[in-house]
Amino acid sequence: MKKVLALLVMLACVGSLHSQVNQNEVKGVVYGLTGNIKEPLEGAVIKWIGTRKGTLTEKDGKFSIEADKISDRRFVVIFVGYKTDTVEVGDKNFIEISILNNASTKTIVVEGQVNSSFIDDHDHSKTEVITSAELKKDACCDLSGCFGKNASVDVTVTDILTNTKELKVLGLEGSYTQILVDNMPIMTGLVTKYGVTSIPGTLIDRINISKGSNSVIQGYESISGIMNVMLKDYSTSEKVLMNGFLNSALESQLNLNTSAKLKKWNTLFAFQTVQESRKVDDNGDGFLDAPLTRRYMFYNKWKYGSPEDSTNTNAVIGLRYLDERRIGGQKNFDYNSNLGSSTVYGQTVNLHNGDAYARINQLLGNQSQIKVYLNGGFFNQTSYYGATLYEGKQRNFNINALYEFPVFEHSTLRFGSSYKYENINEDVKFLSASTKTYAGNYEKNESVPGVYTEGSFELEQLKLSFIGGVRVDFHNEHGTIPTERFLVKYQISDKTIARASFGTGFRTVNPYSEYPSFLGSGKDIRGIRNIQPERTINYGIDLLQYFVIGGLSGNVNVDFYKTVFSNKVIAECDAMPYMYMFTNFSDAGSNVFQVESSVNFLQQLDFKLAYKFIDLYYYKNGARLEQPFNSKHRVLMGITYTYPGNSWILNYYLQWFGKQSIPSTAKYPVQYQVPSESDAYAMMNIQFTKNFRLFEFYTGIENLLNYTQPNPIISADNPFDKNFETGYVWGPTRGREIYFGIRYMIK
Repeated sequence: MKKVLALLVMLACVGSLHSQVNQNEVKGVVYGLTGNIKEPLEGAVIKWIGTRKGTLTEKDGKFSIEADKISDRRFVVIFVGYKTDTVEVGDKNFIEISILNNASTKTIVVEGQVNSSFIDDHDHSKTEVITSAELKKDACCDLSGCFGKNASVDVTVTDILTNTKELKVLGLEGSYTQILVDNMPIMTGLVTKYGVTSIPGTLIDRINISKGSNSVIQGYESISGIMNVMLKDYSTSEKVLMNGFLNSALESQLNLNTSAKLKKWNTLFAFQTVQESRKVDDNGDGFLDAPLTRRYMFYNKWKYGSPEDSTNTNAVIGLRYLDERRIGGQKNFDYNSNLGSSTVYGQTVNLHNGDAYARINQLLGNQSQIKVYLNGGFFNQTSYYGATLYEGKQRNFNINALYEFPVFEHSTLRFGSSYKYENINEDVKFLSASTKTYAGNYEKNESVPGVYTEGSFELEQLKLSFIGGVRVDFHNEHGTIPTERFLVKYQISDKTIARASFGTGFRTVNPYSEYPSFLGSGKDIRGIRNIQPERTINYGIDLLQYFVIGGLSGNVNVDFYKTVFSNKVIAECDAMPYMYMFTNFSDAGSNVFQVESSVNFLQQLDFKLAYKFIDLYYYKNGARLEQPFNSKHRVLMGITYTYPGNSWILNYYLQWFGKQSIPSTAKYPVQYQVPSESDAYAMMNIQFTKNFRLFEFYTGIENLLNYTQPNPIISADNPFDKNFETGYVWGPTRGREIYFGIRYMIK
């Protein structure tokens, strides 16, 4: 409580100082016009013409953008489905902008463009924005495929037989990144691993990525960062969108989005289906290189509210249902006759997942408002790992309510409370005789009420802004959990921005969900029932420099983040022979350095180059050890050429991964031993997109060099032996893949 009072006093003092400071920014609101209907646009891009400085509009269409040392005071306003416009700002400090729906215009004149991915300068934390235009430059069949040209997010496969993936930020496992959907914590617990492949790319409007510590509003679990996936709605989607996709393995996909408006309500419906590919075993080890996947996903979103609504009430309701099956394992495995067999190895996943969420905003006067967020869902999984049966069930519910009000000019305080309920029940059974010891029932029941306060302040004269917040949660098993977060932004000049952040984090571990390949291994698993919650401190600094040189414009971004664990759970692969050992380590952490540059030439050629250094470590018996399966050195390069008029786009990118340390297999039979260090390797992707009036055609090649990790499965010739292992994966296991697709759109 002393920390809370001290923080409030500090915020109030700074706010008092700020009330005497003048502002050097332009504020405004953006509306979309469709016939006689006028509504605020959330997520519209506002950019000073001739620069790379921009921001996004909020849910009510409002925005605020810095104007320091801007000589050409014209905005470029961009929003999918609406006419791009150039607006003269002049000496105004507030401006109202209305842009026309493309359906009402025959000619679109674009005087400026904005990158399809950029950094939102207005945020206190560095927020990287990936727009729907960027997602079209790759196949992006689902969320996990949306980060090919983003250096901050690494997509890794945690189980090659079922193609289970995770999204890693700051080099840490995907479970340390809080993934939000429309600002809701939907992907938690068991949902996280399979959730990243359950959202189709055609449904995503934009992805906001913030590394390191963030606001306390979303809870204590955002350790390495927050990824907020904003799904399309009526205002950001085409009236009709159909996408058909087929790859060289004959895996097919169909997506359908359709939207409509009904008075004060508008709605979007989306459907996705993925159908099984042919069986592929290019390396001849007897196992499928990719699982046979069948998926059906349904999504429906409703929005209420308009500028003419005198009650100033806005609401969003979303519903999603997923039915999915994956079949991996030996090529001769038959799902109907070999399920649970101890002679033919098969690995299967059956998922049934449903989510519902709602967001209600009630304005109180011109600036104060109440926000309420609710979401709940269920998740049922049945999986066979050879003769091991895993069944997992999850039921969860979250509510978060806050009151936001101004305390001084450009200064805001928020007070809120939240409640989280999550019940996870996991059951492991051995269907044939086994020497393994981890069969049984595992249940976790979390009931966590919490309260928080947060203040945000902008001191324009000092070119300084910051957010400070603290929350206290009361866990039914782990007691009181304090969480402190602080973020500061300093505008050194009109083209130079520095940021810093600090915060604490806390999370509980779900070992079977986070390490699914362990269940298929011949090793035993120990230490699961002794796992303690993880506690961390994360801090980082970021420097962003913009530049304009003739026809070139771009930026250079350098950041460093450090995460320190006072308790970290590590699954040791080689601590004991033929055993995975979950161990609590009191001294572990990571150091991550990244430098990245993006350059645009004459608004047609985009070039990106990034280098990232990741140091993951832990101390055991006084010795500093490296975490395995981590490339310390990584390089990303991307080139995009857009023909004038956007009639066609060519996109190419390369990723290079340095060597990784591999757990020791010295005690395995000689034929199953693998080197203690992986090879360095490179991945190349290329895509060509041709735009027509009502549809787009795209085709591309993934893994252009056809590089694959040699013999990724240990003891593939005897999958029921104790040497069998699918978790020693450090590189790609699927070879070159050719794909093509067609998007049909009615805007």
